[in-house]
Amino acid sequence: MRTSAPPLLPLFRSAGQGRLLARVYLQPDRPATIADIARELELDDGGLTREADRLEEARLIRSARVGRSRTLLPNEESPYFRDLYNLLLKAFGPVTVLAAELGSIEGIERAYLFGSWAARYEGESGPDPVDLDVIVVGDPRSGLELNDVARNLFSRFGREVNFTVVEPAEWEAAESGFLRDVQRRPLVPIDLLAGQSSGE
Repeated sequence: MRTSAPPLLPLFRSAGQGRLLARVYLQPDRPATIADIARELELDDGGLTREADRLEEARLIRSARVGRSRTLLPNEESPYFRDLYNLLLKAFGPVTVLAAELGSIEGIERAYLFGSWAARYEGESGPDPVDLDVIVVGDPRSGLELNDVARNLFSRFGREVNFTVVEPAEWEAAESGFLRDVQRRPLVPIDLLAGQSSGE
């Protein structure tokens, strides 16, 4: 597990702990085993198990066992559940919410968060991001849908959302200085398939 506190919300003891809680709390419709979460979040399996043990002992999460597999779920009976959910949503939620919002828009092949939010998510220190920068790769049928997503996310996160749409060939070639710079800096992929399967 990562040992440094996450710059997006340094209340947590590690970035791994914050991401684990965010995965469990913000995607309750996609319960996953510890092994699955470790692969998804690129975290150490043993460290994740120890972190899950601590969180379950504190009654912030709960487990369900199927055979030898252990699935992690949020503990909605915890007195901290609602407050913790809201903190996790504001700090780590853009990845999950964007997946749900963009997954239903035709013509989008890939999407990434970049800029200051992505840098903080990946552990770079700095001030709290004032906005969310998103690269959309593809040809969405209507820019109006992206405008609706931007308004929805602003109401949920209190951050402006800036979409940049590029064609797949343009993204792959990265001939502009802007795209080269974006691709050199931290990029957080948005799992569009997870958004589609969530049914949100």
